[in-house]
Amino acid sequence: MKLQFQKDWFAKSAEIEGVSEVGAGLPPNCHALEPLAREAISVLDTRIAFGQFVELWRRNTGWNPERLACEAGIETEEVLEIEHDPHYEPEPDAIFKLARVFDVPAQKLLELAGLVTNRTPQLREEAIRFAARSESISALTEPEKEAFEAFVATLNTEKA
Repeated sequence: MKLQFQKDWFAKSAEIEGVSEVGAGLPPNCHALEPLAREAISVLDTRIAFGQFVELWRRNTGWNPERLACEAGIETEEVLEIEHDPHYEPEPDAIFKLARVFDVPAQKLLELAGLVTNRTPQLREEAIRFAARSESISALTEPEKEAFEAFVATLNTEKA
């Protein structure tokens, strides 16, 4: 099942983003999102970003869903559900396995998947920016690749 995100979701995400420059991070003293907008970021929003991240990581590596599932030790159907259904709640074990393959902290992926209490508003904000800039196409564009690499760097930082 391929989920096509509604145009209004992307419009809302772009509105939350404001006029910030393209990138996965903002300068430390920049508060582009107002407090009410931060609260408006839901588990569904971060799951959309998580699914986009999984799909773009896989495409960036040149793998199909079956290869990612094999490398992570999870079912192919789970990879597809994560990538395309933001209502799907993956098992924590699958998140730990994906984190190992992606070489990113599992705690942050658990947060993006909505499996732990959100503790880092900046990570949620960056996830929304990332998802709003990512478009499902067969190959990554240069801006997508840059946004993807910057988001991976954000996931690997201690503060986010």
